[in-house]
Amino acid sequence: MGIQAFDDVISYLQTTEDKNGNKVDMESVIASQGADFRSHYFRDEGLVNLRSIAKPVADLALGAAIGKGLRFKETEIFLDTLVLPFISEYCQFQSEDNRRAWSQVTVKDLLRVTLGHDKGIMFSKDIKDRDPKTFVNYVVNYPITETVGEHFVYSNAGSFILSTLVTEFLGLKLVDFVDEHLFRPLSIKNFDWDSFGKYTAGCTGLWMSNRDLHKIGQLLLNQGNWEGAQIVPSHFVSEMTKPQVASPTHRYIESRAFAKWSYGLNLWICEDGSYFCDGTDGQYLVIIPDQKLVVTALGPQPDALPVSNALGLLK
Repeated sequence: MGIQAFDDVISYLQTTEDKNGNKVDMESVIASQGADFRSHYFRDEGLVNLRSIAKPVADLALGAAIGKGLRFKETEIFLDTLVLPFISEYCQFQSEDNRRAWSQVTVKDLLRVTLGHDKGIMFSKDIKDRDPKTFVNYVVNYPITETVGEHFVYSNAGSFILSTLVTEFLGLKLVDFVDEHLFRPLSIKNFDWDSFGKYTAGCTGLWMSNRDLHKIGQLLLNQGNWEGAQIVPSHFVSEMTKPQVASPTHRYIESRAFAKWSYGLNLWICEDGSYFCDGTDGQYLVIIPDQKLVVTALGPQPDALPVSNALGLLK
């Protein structure tokens, strides 16, 4: 269907109820296909917490920095760089088994979440009663019971550790790192990012407008190119948007409009080649490459299924 179905998407969201019988609560939806740009605002435009969509935003900034020769001290950083030599400088391992397991973890493992954990961690339910000063040690000491680099389970842990690495070895918070390498080149000026103690959360808590988030989607669609400038190396974007883990995943529901068939670097990959990221409460960043279509939807909608169904009308 493509962008021609945009009005149907809006109508669906305006007339459909969620599982609790409530009107679907959205802030805005934007779609672009080539020069065709459509937007609809259900309320006044503002900054919205992107939740997990913060993850691929951070990844793109990392890719841009790697393209410029990112170094931690004297070591040039790549996706296959091992992280233990760095995190061991500011965390304390409680067991040799975990230290040994972390010796296999690469930067890529942080982004595709193949850390060997048996469940996702660093979600609000398991950190709400913890002191943020203990978060790093909590992550590195959480038992690794599966094969690092192979076993995927969705988690906030990897993106948080990436944030700590940036702060510890570059001396600036992840929010400032992303501003330098990504937001400024895209002329994104109005944003905020929540912190976990002295670190930017990384995995969540990024507040942006939908219009600016849409630029992120267009950057992905265009393989890291923005208005003729290569902001992020195209090969890095290719790594982000290709299947990195075995399918189907533990979150795969075939009937969904955008089924989580595999996982790239903090992006869900669909079997048809589409890819997306969703955040708690109905936040969506969707790219459908074969239609050259980008869709972004933001809103405080706890039941995200109606949002997914609506956006599926564009496929």
